[in-house]
Amino acid sequence: LLLKQEICNLIEWSVGNVHGLSSISRFMKNLGGCTQNGKLYWRLEEKQIVSIILKEWVQVESAQTIHIRKCILMGSPGVGKSTLLCLMVFYVVFEQKKNVLLYRKLMKSDQDNCLVYLGYENNQVKYWSLSNCEESIARAIYKKLRHEQEVWLMLDGFIYKDIPEGLRTFKMLATSQQVDLKDQERDHAYCCLHPCWKLKDLEHLGLLLNNWEADYVSKRYYYSGGSVREFLRSSTLEIERGILTAITSVQNSLALLSNCAVTRSGNDQVDRLRRTFVMDPTIQENFLSPKGWEQIIDSEFAVLTLSGQLKPDYLFKIYSWAKNTGHASLAESVFELSLHLLAADNRLKLYASKYDFPQVGKPRHVDVKKLCLQRGRAKCCGTATDYKNDLIEWRDDEAYVYWFPACDNFPNIDSIVKLKLDSGATQVAYLQITLAEKHSFDDIQLQTLNKIFLKGEQSIPPIYIVVCNSVESCGTIILEPANKVLNARRQNIEIFAGHFKMDSDISEDGPNNGASMKFIPTPNYELRKRARTTSFQDDEAQPT
Repeated sequence: LLLKQEICNLIEWSVGNVHGLSSISRFMKNLGGCTQNGKLYWRLEEKQIVSIILKEWVQVESAQTIHIRKCILMGSPGVGKSTLLCLMVFYVVFEQKKNVLLYRKLMKSDQDNCLVYLGYENNQVKYWSLSNCEESIARAIYKKLRHEQEVWLMLDGFIYKDIPEGLRTFKMLATSQQVDLKDQERDHAYCCLHPCWKLKDLEHLGLLLNNWEADYVSKRYYYSGGSVREFLRSSTLEIERGILTAITSVQNSLALLSNCAVTRSGNDQVDRLRRTFVMDPTIQENFLSPKGWEQIIDSEFAVLTLSGQLKPDYLFKIYSWAKNTGHASLAESVFELSLHLLAADNRLKLYASKYDFPQVGKPRHVDVKKLCLQRGRAKCCGTATDYKNDLIEWRDDEAYVYWFPACDNFPNIDSIVKLKLDSGATQVAYLQITLAEKHSFDDIQLQTLNKIFLKGEQSIPPIYIVVCNSVESCGTIILEPANKVLNARRQNIEIFAGHFKMDSDISEDGPNNGASMKFIPTPNYELRKRARTTSFQDDEAQPT
């Protein structure tokens, strides 16, 4: 009775709330489990999937036909496919009066494959289970039950192409993205995507389930990305270990950049990193058609760890996705990384306008001009506490034109670039990369750097450019505090607001121009250079 009470209102569950499943959780505890603590946060995505599946089954029932297409619920690991399958089992048993046989392929240390039966005998629900059930036994039991009555087979955890003979007449399968339906199979089966979790959903889940504060949620998401299973690990250290294991398991990094919706990469389980989302979950067709899916590496920790293997084009894709979904921290990380890689490839186009202080009720004047960047090599070296000799060596070597630190906590600036003036002279520009509406400014640090780059009276003073994501942002960015900006100007440091674009021509001396970035340690959440922005500037433009 309690099981029925928990599931009977499934189609009416409200989105954005936590629903209690304590009885179902206890029932399934030794049968593969169903939810960690007997509570489930319900997204719009889950509500839409249930509607899609039930719509198919109800239409078939009303048409008085026995042809029910098999539902293949697929998605990235750790998004809740198995939990949703279990809910559908209980729903069709108690609400649609079906006999159901659930066969789960388990990987737990204390549990092996298990078989669960829920059905009717004399209008009473009958239940039995079989632990450590081998496939041959499951096939035999299913065959016997089919001869005696109508029974629906539900499968959990099986790779589609590896489902053994005798179990292929299932009604529903929860599986990975390794599904490739042949044309003739589409008449009898369809794929439905169970999408990954976005930051806003995990923020609500963390608050409602565990009363986690926003920064703690952000810390977990920094590592986990949209896998709710990883997100709910016992500690952030466990999450970090899991993501690092997934990274080392990918032998072909090019597979991560593929736009292919079907992931069939052998031992390269790229879907543990490259997560699949639905672009617009309000449209049910987007769950069924690959054109409504989007695949992204959404773990900021993974993106930074893989930075030396990701191409600027793919980083811009991550940037666009992160900006559209409100993941400001990831957007700013890949925005900065994109600039570094473009500069290393000699594909960076940089534009700048003199920075003006904001005045109430008066728009700021923006007159961006393209800067002439010298062509050459990029160098990544030096740390926040040990950089002077590296910068002197970079300054004096004409082969190198772009520098960025081999650390993630360098103060006040993110990189330095050599410019070529109309006179033929060289000038350096300090670059500070940001997506925030306001950014802190430190004139003392610039004066310290100027001691390296100002050599005698003939030297051209370096300039400072805060690099934004668009021309519009150049007119809205605010540097604080204003008195430090004024102090810098008194020290003859010109200050600009700028933006960058990607040169479509691939340089002969790319890619990455010999700049080694693989040795830069990926920062732990607490050790990132600054607290990443939590909001974007108002404009909708993005780098092109």
